[in-house]
Amino acid sequence: MLQGDSVAAVIDFQPPRPGFVAWEIARIGCDPRTVILGDQWIDGLGILLDAYHDEHPAARPEDLLSAVAVGCAHTLGSTFPLAEPPPIPASLELYARARHQAALTMLDRLPDVQERLRQGSTH
Repeated sequence: MLQGDSVAAVIDFQPPRPGFVAWEIARIGCDPRTVILGDQWIDGLGILLDAYHDEHPAARPEDLLSAVAVGCAHTLGSTFPLAEPPPIPASLELYARARHQAALTMLDRLPDVQERLRQGSTH
């Protein structure tokens, strides 16, 4: 939903269902709007992974550690909003650019983030 040129809300009409663990974590911990603000998302992701593991001790550490790679791959593979019919509102173009920058940041930081998470998270 748009309010003027701004994204006011995203509505998903599908019923809730459990998803792929790494994707669920990536949606929260690797949100492009957070990643582009600086490296604090890395510490936040570690806290999120620890909390997730506390609630779901059967979660495989490999699934948790792959969240950044999954988030990066999804963000790079998504064509929204650039696949929308022109003209694209300025707010959606800014959103697309932020997603692209976030994906490049996650890709660039992937080895460091995974190593940092292995050392300090996922029990």
